[in-house]
Amino acid sequence: MRSGGLVLGAILVFLVAVVSAGRAKKCKDGKVYGSFGQEYDAPKNPCKPCTCRNGRWKCVTIDCPKPNCDNPYKPPGKCCKECKPGCEIDGKKYNDGEDVPSDNKCEVCKCLKGTVECNPTGCPPLPSYCEKPYTPTGKCCPECKTGCDYSDTHYDEDGNVPSDNKCKTCKCIKGKVECYPVECPPLPSFCEKPYTPPGQCCPECKTGCDYNDKHYDEDGNVPSDNKCKTCKCIKGKVECYPIGCPPLPSYCEKPYTPPGQCCPECKTGCDYNDKHYDEDGNVPSDNKCKTCKCIKGKVECYPVECPPLPSYCEKPYTPPGQCCPECKTGCDYNDKHYDEDGNVPSDNKCKTCKCIKGKVECYPIGCPPLPSYCEKPYTPPGQCCPECKTGCDYNDKHYDEDGNVPSDNKCKTCKCIKGKVECYPIGCPPLPSYCEKPYTPPGQCCPECKTGCGYKDKEYAEDDSVPSENPCEVCKCVKGKVECAVIDCPELPPYCEKYTPPGKCCPECKTDSGCELNGKKYAEGEKVPTPNPCKICSCQFGKINCKDVKCKQCDAYKPPDKCCC
Repeated sequence: MRSGGLVLGAILVFLVAVVSAGRAKKCKDGKVYGSFGQEYDAPKNPCKPCTCRNGRWKCVTIDCPKPNCDNPYKPPGKCCKECKPGCEIDGKKYNDGEDVPSDNKCEVCKCLKGTVECNPTGCPPLPSYCEKPYTPTGKCCPECKTGCDYSDTHYDEDGNVPSDNKCKTCKCIKGKVECYPVECPPLPSFCEKPYTPPGQCCPECKTGCDYNDKHYDEDGNVPSDNKCKTCKCIKGKVECYPIGCPPLPSYCEKPYTPPGQCCPECKTGCDYNDKHYDEDGNVPSDNKCKTCKCIKGKVECYPVECPPLPSYCEKPYTPPGQCCPECKTGCDYNDKHYDEDGNVPSDNKCKTCKCIKGKVECYPIGCPPLPSYCEKPYTPPGQCCPECKTGCDYNDKHYDEDGNVPSDNKCKTCKCIKGKVECYPIGCPPLPSYCEKPYTPPGQCCPECKTGCGYKDKEYAEDDSVPSENPCEVCKCVKGKVECAVIDCPELPPYCEKYTPPGKCCPECKTDSGCELNGKKYAEGEKVPTPNPCKICSCQFGKINCKDVKCKQCDAYKPPDKCCC
C-alpha cells in the first residue's frame, strides 16, 4: 500500500514538470516559443517594455513624470499622461504660446501647456524722487505727478517760478519749489570797499576819482598842474607820470632842454659857407660831379650816382662838361640813323626790323593763330600770313561763320559752326508747374498747356469769372481749376436799419422808410431843418443824421444867427 502511494506521487510530480516545461516561454529572433515549439506573441505592455536577452525576456516598468498642467490626459497606446496641447476658451481654441484675450486690461494672458496663465502688465519704473505715486483712473500703471503747485498756479518741472524776493530765483525741481540767491557778477580785484546800492541785489564798486571838486571816470585822463606830467584815474586813485618824450638820434652828443619845454632836443642841421642847412637836407656843392648833404651835423659829399650802361655797350665815353659816361646808341642803316629799340624799314614786307644794341635785326612778322578746327589753311597771294577759309556753303549759298542758316525743319534752328552746318531743336519756353497734361498743337513745335476751365458744359477762359450758385461766393478760373472765395461784405453805418435782400449775400440798409420829426415826414436823403445854424441834418436810412458845419477861418464879423462869418 505504501509502495503504491509512492509510485502515484512520482507520477504526479512528472506530470507537473511536463506541464510547466510546456508553459515556459523562450525568445529568439524577436519571437516567443513554448517548450514544445509552439509560437507566442511578444509581451505588449506600453508601461513595461521588454527586450530579449540570452533567450529570455527582460521587462522594465516605466516611471512616468508628473505633467505640468491642470488637466492631463493619457493618449491611446501610451503609458504616461500628457498635457493636452492648446487651450479652449468659450469655444475658441488657442495654440500653445498664443496670447489669450483678457477681460482685465491690466494683465496679459497666454496659453501655456493647455492652461491659460495671466500675469500683471509690466509697468515702467518711476523716478527716485517720486514720493507719492498714484494710478490714474482707467490706467494700470502708477504715475508720478510732475510740476509744482505754487500760489494757486501750476508750473512745469524744471520751469521758472516767480519769486517774491527779487534777489532770489526760483525753479520747480522734482515737484518742489526751490529758491537760490541770484548770481552776481564778480567785482574787479582792485575794489577795496564794495557796497550794495539801495533797491539792488548785487554789490558794486564805486569807480572813478574825485579830484579838485570834480569827478573823473575810471581810466579817464585827469588834468595835471604840471605840463610835463600826464595824470589818469586808475583804480579810484589819481596817478601821474612824466610825459613820454621822443627818443633822440644816436649821433646826438649834447642834448639840451629848451626853456618852457619838457623834453630834451638835439641841435640839428649844418652851418656851411655862412648858411644853416637842415638835417638830411641837400647842401650846394662846389663840384658838380659831387652831391652834398647835412648828415648828423656835418656836411658830407659823395660822387653823383650815374645810371648803369647797357651790357652791349662796348666803348662808353664821357661827353665834355658831363660827369657820367654814356653809350653811343642807335643804328646807321641805308644812310639814316635810327634810335635804339626803334623800328627800321624792311625791304621784305613779311619781316619786321628793329635797332637792337646798335644792330639792325629782322624777324618774320607775327601771324595770328588759326582756329583749331581749321584743317586746310592757305596763304592768299600777296599776303604773309595763312588764313582759314571760313563760313559754310549750303544749298548753293555761302553763309558766314557763326551765322544763321535757313532750316528745312521749322522746329530746328541751324548755324554755320566751324565750317559745318549744324542744326538743333528750337528752345521752347517752360510750361507752368501746374500744367499736368501738356500737348503739342498740330503744326507747332513747342508743347502748350491747355488753359481755361470746363464747368457745367461751358468753357471759361483763364482768369475769367465763373458763375456760382452760392451768392456769398465769387469764383474764377485759376490755372485750369475753378476756385471760389467768400465775398467780403462792406461795413454799414451804425444808424442803418439792416436787412438782406433775397438772392443776395450781404446785408443792406433800408432806404424806403423815411424819417418823421415834429409830426412831419421826410423822404430818404431829404434835408431836415434844425434850429442850430452850425449843424446840417438829413434823413438817412430811416434816421435823422446831423453833421457839423465846417467854417473857414476868417477875421470878419459873424452874425448871431449864422455859424460862419
